[in-house]
Amino acid sequence: MDAGIRALLFNRGLALVVLAALAGLYGIFALDLFQDEGGTIAGRRMRIELDEFLLYGSTLILMLFGFGLNQHRGRLRERTKRLRAERDARDLGFHDPLTGMPNRRAFDEALGDLAPSGLHAVLMLDLNGFKAINDTHGHATGDALLRVIADRIAGAVREGDTAARLGGDEFAVIAPGLADPEIAKAIAGRLASSIARPVFVDGRTLHVGTGIGIALSRAEKLAPTELTRRADLALYAAKRSEGVAFRLYEPQLEA
Repeated sequence: MDAGIRALLFNRGLALVVLAALAGLYGIFALDLFQDEGGTIAGRRMRIELDEFLLYGSTLILMLFGFGLNQHRGRLRERTKRLRAERDARDLGFHDPLTGMPNRRAFDEALGDLAPSGLHAVLMLDLNGFKAINDTHGHATGDALLRVIADRIAGAVREGDTAARLGGDEFAVIAPGLADPEIAKAIAGRLASSIARPVFVDGRTLHVGTGIGIALSRAEKLAPTELTRRADLALYAAKRSEGVAFRLYEPQLEA
């Protein structure tokens, strides 16, 4: 049965319990008000029996009301726990467990949400020197390094941009509403400078660099896959060029 239907039926059941309690209490007070206060011994005995009946009845009604209220609270707690668990599972599905950044799934979804006719930028990043550090010092050191780099990337982008870890030592940034190549280059420069700073892990001083590819949608109606393809192409060009940290996509790169 659907959770919403169950909740509706249960709330109606609780309402019936409350109404029954109120009706019972009303009956108690009505009977007590109109019963004969004087009379014979038989009448007084009947009054005592009636008072006992009313006492037991009111106690039972209050117990039923309390039971219904506790059941209602228990259902609310269960529903809250279930919703929290569902939210946590959903968040985990869209976040990288190592760094806490949005993952590839979240990146793809954010990219798909961009207006096709809008002006946007995508930056693809790939770390230089990470594999050697990971192989030499172990995965624990490599993971610690990635967490530091992830924090630096998140701190170097603009508010409203999406910085994601795609996997391994690959990262990406979506900059919605960005059409100026100079601003895109400035963001890439901040990213490169931040990543290049020394990282201290377990008494070791580690150094990594990065290659960054930039693609702008400009006035073109580019599909998300085409925008990322162009950014990847620019990234490969940057990594092939000695001493070049980032490269803006140009049609000449297709040759």
